[in-house]
Amino acid sequence: QVGRSTESPIDFVVTDTISGSQNNDETQITQSTISRFACRIVCDRSPPYTARIFAAGFDSSKNIFLGEKAAKWKNPDGHMDGLTTNGVLVMHPKGGFTEESKPGVWREISVCGEVYTLRETRSAQQRGKLV
Repeated sequence: QVGRSTESPIDFVVTDTISGSQNNDETQITQSTISRFACRIVCDRSPPYTARIFAAGFDSSKNIFLGEKAAKWKNPDGHMDGLTTNGVLVMHPKGGFTEESKPGVWREISVCGEVYTLRETRSAQQRGKLV
């Protein structure tokens, strides 16, 4: 599980960096663009070694946790889905992961692992189109 929180459910803590800062003395305080509980990455340890990304985090009771400002909706099948407040974005480079690869299209991942086009702004309540 990945996020900026240092609480025990988080396995990998990530922080924002300020562009242009050369060392820790120049570090500025800014509002984070990383969600407290950003995403969970699940990888199969046996073939076919599938990796899945799910936006949002899971609390100590293993329940999905989203902030109150996060976009949420009910799918046609009746399941709830949503997006983290700041979004969990992924991009697959064109040409794969090589020195010759070029940037691909950014997409946003939902709580249920669905892939959407980007929202108008990262914190918008309206989700993008299902890809």
